Amino acid sequence: MMLTRFSYFCTILSIVTTSFSTLASDVLDCVIERYSQPNSPFTGLPNPAEQGEHKYTVMNYGERPFLFAISKPDVIAPNVSLPSFLSDYSRNQGYEDNAYHKFKSSNLPLEAKVWLPLGAQPLPLVLLVHGNSAPGFDYLGELLASRGHFVVQVDQTYLNDLWGENGARGWILLEHIKLLQKWNAEQGHAFYNKLDLENIALIGMSRGGEAVALAASFNQWKTLPNSSESTEFGFNIKSIVALAPMDGQYQHADGRNILKNVNYLVLQGGHDADVYQFLGSQQWHRTHFDDDKNYLKQSIYIYRANHINFNQDMSDDFHWGSSKDFYSKLLTPKQQENLTKVYVSAFLEATLANRKEYRKIFRQPVAGEFGLPDDIYISRHMASDFKVIEDFENVAKKESTVKVLSDKTLTEVPISIDSERLRNGTKTSNNVLKVQLKKQVETRLSIKLSEAELLHQNRKGKSYLSFSLARADSGESEGCGSYNLLSDTRVELLDKSGVVFKKSLGASGSVSPLLISDFSELEKGDMKYAPTEPVLQTFTLPIELNKPISAESELELVLIFTPKRDVSIIVDDIGITSSI
Repeated sequence: MMLTRFSYFCTILSIVTTSFSTLASDVLDCVIERYSQPNSPFTGLPNPAEQGEHKYTVMNYGERPFLFAISKPDVIAPNVSLPSFLSDYSRNQGYEDNAYHKFKSSNLPLEAKVWLPLGAQPLPLVLLVHGNSAPGFDYLGELLASRGHFVVQVDQTYLNDLWGENGARGWILLEHIKLLQKWNAEQGHAFYNKLDLENIALIGMSRGGEAVALAASFNQWKTLPNSSESTEFGFNIKSIVALAPMDGQYQHADGRNILKNVNYLVLQGGHDADVYQFLGSQQWHRTHFDDDKNYLKQSIYIYRANHINFNQDMSDDFHWGSSKDFYSKLLTPKQQENLTKVYVSAFLEATLANRKEYRKIFRQPVAGEFGLPDDIYISRHMASDFKVIEDFENVAKKESTVKVLSDKTLTEVPISIDSERLRNGTKTSNNVLKVQLKKQVETRLSIKLSEAELLHQNRKGKSYLSFSLARADSGESEGCGSYNLLSDTRVELLDKSGVVFKKSLGASGSVSPLLISDFSELEKGDMKYAPTEPVLQTFTLPIELNKPISAESELELVLIFTPKRDVSIIVDDIGITSSI
């Protein structure tokens, strides 16, 4: 029987009751015990979180100080104006007293701290930006500068405590790049010929995580909205990194932000008490590739990570709740900073330096390698060469292309295609297939391939089957013993003559249990946190046919589940790729 919306809601309620009746540490320990750690080999790559060989100097730039100011910037920077469509947007959120009134949208400063590597130049440009907080990313600035990046930590604290201003945050980042481009061309300037403006990355946290994605979109505009006035942007922004980002706080006139032809990485903690829904997964879905270059979009969900530990300024002196008990069971600030350094640095190696081997670090994160702490890491990834077999977006055609059959009787199971849900049941724009698997009952998800040539593209190396899967049940019936659904799953590919490919998935990784997070210590009055959200995980396996097939072959892809217990799952993004 399919998991309906009502039964899904009831499942969530039962989790709330169960998790809040025990100590938070017991809930977390049980979830971790339910996880079957994947038996994955180390990548053997150099540690991307290790300090590099570059020495660097630290500078700052900003507006001209008052006459008797104690500190002065090393370089004076001009103030800038916001276009009216951004200043008006914030005013339209209902705020009477905001930054555009206090500071005037025509007089906003460009302020930043710079790590400038010495020696070989030009250098890839990396901008770091905070959210509704102070800048707190020295740990990333120092690492990336030592590894040969020109790093700029932007200060936008004058925009804090507003709403709807994330578009302004993104626009100001582009004004910084425009200024740096100017300085890079000025003989005699401290930054003259220091920048490789063909390789730019933007990294942001929280509201800044939404701002960097918006900046990448604004950057591709030729003119201002409803105007012939040029934006003067068009920079070569290759990579966006979002740490626990907001999403949808600023929206374009035609809806939420769409990223095109830009590499995208999002990191999210499973115990985030601020951005407590995985909002970055929505921008992940709205990142599309349509040219012939090699792009990657990647998400990593870290079960015991939280919000404030991405920002060292916040982790030192800011905590949600009346005590620090909520944080005592989670990753320490240093652990979370280290994993952030690993993933951010590896992503820049893979996408700016084009060292594709570093993509291995994301596919199946291995606790212990590079000092990654023991935890549950949920990886979802898609390269620009991914060819969709089924993504469940076209609901109308599902009856003819997708079937779910149960047991040897091949009884057809009704399928449920619904929106992927965030914590609290919030709908996203992405559709998934929901299936209720029964204990010891073989269930077959069968999909006809309308284009057999997917397996015949001119590729270098192997073709891989890729799909995303998550458990969407409470997991209550299994106690705290580990269970990996993939150990009871196999895949087959058939043509008219029979099976041409089959493989058990037991060695392909581990399906995470439902990631229950207990926020009860932080709850007051009517403020409640839903304890869980299913998080899709990508699995890939090489396609090794046991006989040739022709481009005219009628093929059928079958995922076969025979679970050892009742399990509800969601499935998405089944397709072919050559990039892993």
